[in-house]
Amino acid sequence: MSTMNLTGLNVLLCRPEQANTRLQDKIVAAGGRCLHIPCMEIAQLEEAAAIAAIKAGVMNLDQYAFVIFISQNAVKYAEPWIDQYWPQLPMGQQYLAIGAATAAAARGMAFAELSSAEGAMDSEALLELKQLQDLSDKKVLIFRGKGGREQLAQTLSQRGAKVDYCELYRRIRPATLSAALAGSQFSDLPGRKVILVHSGESLENLHHGIEEAGLGAWLSYRLICPSLRVAEMAKSLGFKQVLVASNAGEPAMLEALTRLAS
Repeated sequence: MSTMNLTGLNVLLCRPEQANTRLQDKIVAAGGRCLHIPCMEIAQLEEAAAIAAIKAGVMNLDQYAFVIFISQNAVKYAEPWIDQYWPQLPMGQQYLAIGAATAAAARGMAFAELSSAEGAMDSEALLELKQLQDLSDKKVLIFRGKGGREQLAQTLSQRGAKVDYCELYRRIRPATLSAALAGSQFSDLPGRKVILVHSGESLENLHHGIEEAGLGAWLSYRLICPSLRVAEMAKSLGFKQVLVASNAGEPAMLEALTRLAS
């Protein structure tokens, strides 16, 4: 990546606040222009029923053979709960994380038994791991946000596992998203325009904001997606120039931008 040259590219990042800092810096350092408009907000669950469910899941941590962190936010919001109830982690669990950044965050919580799953950048890749093929009579706990895709839990259940969720946060479409898009002047920037989305939900929020703001021309801008699944969603929503990165990780997104700039 040392020879990366993104001169002439205008890049719109859509990840939540605080999630883009390093990526944004690298794009600018490589000569690109970068704009950040969060298409998703993350809010910790605080309702009494949600707190009770989190507490129950964490207190029973030692009953699970596998513990899976879906995202960096899952690690962030799980950490204080686990610290509170498990000053010493239970023995014998296998901890898994989706993506290198999530794995790094989990290792920061001293999960010595965290499996090396950096290559597992989505649920489909995680499900390829050898230790998740035969789960007869095994219990699995998934730390995640409220709602979201069910494929991971469904497939693990089909392989014999008893799967529980510990839902810690919710994802919200920002109330000011349409106004932020309309007021961004992204349309007026000289040079090629590229939008990066990191998830299907961010894509849907972005599309809603584009429609609400009357920015139909943005559907013609190049859009980089983290997977074929999200790319197909984008095409169905009317985006006309859809590219697919190899995954949602920072290196893959930068590699896709480099291909565009060359």
